[in-house]
Amino acid sequence: MWDVVSHRVLLGWLGMLYSLHMVEAYHWWSRRDRLQSLDECTAWRTRFILFVVMVGMTWGAGGVLMFVSGDLAYQTLLICVILGVAAGAVTLNPVFPPSLYIFVTALILPVMILNLSIGDRPHFILGVMLFIYLVFVLNAGRGLSRTFEQSLRSEWENARLVGQLVQQKERAEQAQHDAELASRMKSQFFAAANHDLRQPMHALAMYVEVLKSDALNEKTHATVMQLERSVEVMCSMFDTLLDISRLDAGVVQTRFESFPLGPLLDKLRGEFAMLARDKGLSIEVETCSETIYSDSLLLERILRNLLANAIRYTEQGGVTVTCRMMDEGAQIEVCDSGIGIPPEHLPHIFEEYYQVSNRQRDRSKGLGLGLAIVERLARLLGCRMQVRSTQGEGTCFSFVIPARGADVMMANDPVLLRLDREML
Repeated sequence: MWDVVSHRVLLGWLGMLYSLHMVEAYHWWSRRDRLQSLDECTAWRTRFILFVVMVGMTWGAGGVLMFVSGDLAYQTLLICVILGVAAGAVTLNPVFPPSLYIFVTALILPVMILNLSIGDRPHFILGVMLFIYLVFVLNAGRGLSRTFEQSLRSEWENARLVGQLVQQKERAEQAQHDAELASRMKSQFFAAANHDLRQPMHALAMYVEVLKSDALNEKTHATVMQLERSVEVMCSMFDTLLDISRLDAGVVQTRFESFPLGPLLDKLRGEFAMLARDKGLSIEVETCSETIYSDSLLLERILRNLLANAIRYTEQGGVTVTCRMMDEGAQIEVCDSGIGIPPEHLPHIFEEYYQVSNRQRDRSKGLGLGLAIVERLARLLGCRMQVRSTQGEGTCFSFVIPARGADVMMANDPVLLRLDREML
């Protein structure tokens, strides 16, 4: 516009615009740290709207001052610049809608009125188009403002939810830690008081034996027999609970040594033969002459529990124990032709208190800790229990006793390292 508009008008308009921006910058710089209360923010809002009104009116005045009468090309150029500034204001300022509405209206309205006031057809069309553009820009600014507000609210909501999740996670972790600590303390208490807790139970069983040896009438004798069965169940459950507590507390010591597997299997066959015969079952134990390196007492406990379970849940057929040497070590397998385990229960059978066929919680059938104890003992021996079962046909439990020396086992197994230190 330099060649068609008065230089004094152009420089005066430009100076006025820059002066307003400098005053704005000064006010922002001097008060940027004071917005700490609602009253201060309200005061700044009023001051900000005042600046927007002055800047918008200055830009709007430029549309009138630089309007070149009789030259449609310069007029069109001026209108294009004004529309570009309006579009830029919409995209750059969706944060505070009042300032956007004031600035865009003050920018477009003067040149729109000027075009309408000329009265000829081209300027009337330009005026109408400017009005339509003003409405469109205000509506677009309103939509952008709502989008920005929703985005801001979503960000705050997400931050709030993240904070809640972090707090819930911390509470859950603390609760888990407390529960694990309580469980460890319980296990350590039972492990430490193992002898003292077993002694009264054994004394009770001895008193029942004394009662049985006395001359009793038939009714009293029947009562004593029922008492004996109750004591046996109670002692069995109590021993099981104490055993798993000692395992959880880590006080069970392993004593690895080389020993032949055959005598151990023969001993178990002799012990369970009568129990199997009473149920009309066969029991077959494969002869094994191999020498293994393990803890004979813990291995015997594992096999005893597996055999007892196999006979308990088998009504016809029999139980077999096989032993075969592999590259990894000696594989022992205990199979039965019993009721089998449904597939949905297989992942849970080694969990504590889990019983597939005892929904009525009959404690004469135990607490559901037998396989949990077997799994923990197997881990102490460096074995991993495996099970396969077909419902109605039977179940096979198997594990491999590693073929490795004591030094290698201690070097590779942190559980055994800890137990070895305790033994020393």
